[in-house]
Amino acid sequence: MEEQALRPSWALTPPATDSLLENRRFVSLCLARFFSSSASHAMYYGLLIVVVNRTGSSIHSGILIFSFLLPGVLVGLHTGLAADRWPRQAVMFLSQSMRALACVAFFLWGDSLWRLYALTLGFSAIAQFNSPAESAAVPSIVAGGRLTSANALLNLTSLIAQGVGMLFLAPVAMKTVGEKPLFAVTAVLFAAAAVAVLSLGHLASRPRQQADQPLVGPPQAEAASPGTLTEQFQQAWRFLMADNVAYNALVQLTLVTTAVLVLAVLIPHYVDDVLGTRVDNAAFVFAPAGLGLLLGLRLVPWLDAHIGSDRVVTIGFVSFVACLAALGFVEEWANLFESQGSYLADIWEWSRLSLNATVAMALAIPLGFAFSLVSVAARAVLNERAPAEMQGRIFAAQMMLGSVASIIPLFIVGGLAELVSARIVIILVTLAVVAAAVYSRLRVGPQAESLARTAS
Repeated sequence: MEEQALRPSWALTPPATDSLLENRRFVSLCLARFFSSSASHAMYYGLLIVVVNRTGSSIHSGILIFSFLLPGVLVGLHTGLAADRWPRQAVMFLSQSMRALACVAFFLWGDSLWRLYALTLGFSAIAQFNSPAESAAVPSIVAGGRLTSANALLNLTSLIAQGVGMLFLAPVAMKTVGEKPLFAVTAVLFAAAAVAVLSLGHLASRPRQQADQPLVGPPQAEAASPGTLTEQFQQAWRFLMADNVAYNALVQLTLVTTAVLVLAVLIPHYVDDVLGTRVDNAAFVFAPAGLGLLLGLRLVPWLDAHIGSDRVVTIGFVSFVACLAALGFVEEWANLFESQGSYLADIWEWSRLSLNATVAMALAIPLGFAFSLVSVAARAVLNERAPAEMQGRIFAAQMMLGSVASIIPLFIVGGLAELVSARIVIILVTLAVVAAAVYSRLRVGPQAESLARTAS
């Protein structure tokens, strides 16, 4: 009862029965997400291919990845404040439009490698402004009881767009017409996203009596107060400290997204050293994760309706950590299945992959499912519980924490995997994720509970 009292009244109502696809503004948001995400992933993958083709150096590939991540640290605070203080439609429109212009700049001046890095820094900095504004806009477009379903559909849109950008647009263009036509196509896609944003209309805050019932006293009172950039984010952080559920959702979302980025860097080493198959089979081995993602996107609204978003986040996080750890012990699992004559051994014979790779394929399904639960339900929790005028800063804080947490591991894990087995690195990453989750709970959790008791 105490937990329910802290949640906004609309968050306790059952989901509406009407289809989200009948909401034209939400469809426009999905279209904007599809166009911009397709273009973004095509740019990321295309630029990586360009750098590899020009240099053949892993150092330069690292510089490119660093160019993508660094703006998230440098401008993260500003993007959240922009999403909360400026009209969110205008922020999204400017971000999409300026990325279209950046693609034109890549087309005109991308011949020099160092100019390419500079343009990548600018492109990534502009991109940072879109996501907090987009995430914070969802409650203004969708009724409270549909937030989990809306986030699931938006994640599905991103998943499809990622496939379009990374598996179709970039590879086809780089193998046929080259990077300049790819830059032109992505410019058109970003322009289309900007047009879709114009259809969103005014993104007003939710009515306070329905959506923003004070969860705790002091942070809510401070939400509208002016202050410096640091003070504005201190207000958002105090809100998180006073709302244990929102804080846990943000921490678990950040840890899971960071672990996925690190795993992506480790995959080439893991496939070669641990799974005993060719590196070019990596996409095939981990393709079943897409099935898990789709299943999670389909089931998470149902799970939310029955057990609540906060519990879905925790279940997803624990499942993700368990699957990640299992990947580190894939050889032991393979030996167990082989000794017991499991059906996985039959799949191994049919696929002509190593038994280790077959086990990894099986583990990829629940891994993708768990990631989907966390990424959808955690955002729904933040949409449900955060004051409307503070959501941009909260989502920006999550992005910035993810960037900070990713930069150092992304540069370390590749070299570490060459010194020791990639499976050891995965086990270390799993232990680091668990340690960070436990630390955040033991060190900060009591502070949150104390603040919540004081405010109540």
